[in-house]
Amino acid sequence: MSDTKPAGWYPLLLATASIGIANSVIFPLLSDLQDAYGFSSGSLGLIAGSGFFVGLVGQVLLAPLADRGHADRLLMSGLAMAVLGSVLFASASSLPWLVVARCVVGLSNSLFLPAARAIVISVSERNVARRLGTLSGVELAGFVTGPVIGGLLAGPLGVRVPFLVAGLVPLGGMVLLANRDLPQPPTVESNRLAFDLLRLPGIRSGILMAVALFLPVGFYDAVLDRYLTDLGAPNWLIGLSFLAYGLPFALLSTTGGRLADRHGALRIAAIAAMFVAPLTIVYGFLRSAELIVVLSALEGAIQALGVPAATALVARAAPVGRAAAAQGLSGASSLLAGASTAYMAGGLYGSAGPRWMFAIAGSGVLLLTAAAVLQRRAMRTAAAPG
Repeated sequence: MSDTKPAGWYPLLLATASIGIANSVIFPLLSDLQDAYGFSSGSLGLIAGSGFFVGLVGQVLLAPLADRGHADRLLMSGLAMAVLGSVLFASASSLPWLVVARCVVGLSNSLFLPAARAIVISVSERNVARRLGTLSGVELAGFVTGPVIGGLLAGPLGVRVPFLVAGLVPLGGMVLLANRDLPQPPTVESNRLAFDLLRLPGIRSGILMAVALFLPVGFYDAVLDRYLTDLGAPNWLIGLSFLAYGLPFALLSTTGGRLADRHGALRIAAIAAMFVAPLTIVYGFLRSAELIVVLSALEGAIQALGVPAATALVARAAPVGRAAAAQGLSGASSLLAGASTAYMAGGLYGSAGPRWMFAIAGSGVLLLTAAAVLQRRAMRTAAAPG
């Protein structure tokens, strides 16, 4: 990060982690909820994908508000939605209410994260990727803590208690951020949504790279619990698989950002994606839950290099005063990919099996990475003299 930490840095990081916890506590509980309420495997994708869909709409419509001086309000509103969604999950007793709860929790992401990233970007022009890497690491640390909470508490206490515990964490985040004097991103007087930013090749390149790295997430969120359960894994081991992915990410994401600042964001992101693609394919061939946990740890370490770099690509290509809009557009694009793959994952898993499903995911990572690199090359060609 910059030489000095901004005011409210640690409360902002803790609040960011709380958003991740509220959004992910459900994932090791999906098969339990399916067994309890009797909905189909295809409905697993409906629950997982609905949060992505609401999040992407919110990031397009609401993230630009942070560029108009409302970053603090977006942070607090996002935390409030995380609390409300957790309570709805705990009280839900049917598939429609589970979908509603997932939508509310998904909205918390789109309110909070673009504003938080815009604040972090605005601190200094130096070491942008490093600061974003730290924020991403904390975000994912929270995201993988949620499944651990769900996996540990569901067995002895039932499926409702983990949601209530997860809702207490963003409530604490609201207390920590109340009346904090956070840095504010540069503001712009504009009512435009973020779509006009797609005319910039640098934005397109960064978004494509971010989507490439995020693409497998929809598959994991929708069916990884089902896959591991079918392989005989207990809830605690399923929760551990998320932790195995997130712990290396959290520990190495600041390093990943530092490498992007030093060696070029596109280069680091593309190298990471070229490793993520074959690893994704390998998941479908494993028949040991323990091996999947090990592979998750390896992928988490690689993603820690790529994700901060992709986020920094978008940050550096954004015009002054449009940082939140650009991050919202990138996040919405990733969530669109996550929603699409989550909706498909349940059906693919049931009809084609895990090998074909993960092969499709890995191939998508390769194609999107190639498109991101081509966009950057086209930008350089256009900028060349003569």
